[in-house]
Amino acid sequence: MKEAIGGVSLFQIVVVFVLIFTAVMCLTINHSKAFGVKDEIITIIESGVLESNSASSYAISEDTAQEISEKLVELGYRITGDCSTGFTGYNRDGSVNSSGKNSAFCIKATDVSKSYYEDAKNKCKNNKCETISGDFPPMVYYEVVLFYRLDIPIVDDIGRFELKSSTKVIYG
Repeated sequence: MKEAIGGVSLFQIVVVFVLIFTAVMCLTINHSKAFGVKDEIITIIESGVLESNSASSYAISEDTAQEISEKLVELGYRITGDCSTGFTGYNRDGSVNSSGKNSAFCIKATDVSKSYYEDAKNKCKNNKCETISGDFPPMVYYEVVLFYRLDIPIVDDIGRFELKSSTKVIYG
C-alpha cells in the first residue's frame, strides 16, 4: 500500500509540472503572436495615410484602419481587450469602438510639435529670439496597444495582458 500512495503522489507532481510547462508555452506563443501583429500594425501606421482632424488631434485614416483590420484577419488575431483612457479602440472590422470595451487594438496619437515649440520658446526668452508655432512641422507619434492572454487547455482563460509599443515620430 505504501508504494501505491507514493506512485499517486509522484503522478500528481508530474501532472502539475506538465500543466505549468503547458501554461508557459501557451503564454509564450500568444505573446510572440501579439508581438508580430504589433510590428505589422506599427509598419502599416508608419507607411499609411494620416488624416488630421484638427490642429491638435490626429487619427489614423479609414484606409489605414481597414488595412490593419485586414492584416488582423490574415494573421488570425482574435483577442480583444479594454482600452485605457485616452486611447481610441478599434473593432476587428476597422471601425472605431466608441466605448473602448472589447477592442481588437487601441491607438493613441501624441502631437510632440507643441512641446518642441514650448521648449524653444522657453529657451529663447533670455536670448530674445522669436519662435512661431509654424516653425516646426507637425510631429506625431502613435502608441499601439494589443492584447494577449494566458489560455491553458482544460483550465481555459486565466488572464489578459497588454502589449504596448509606439511608432517613430512622423513628420508632416
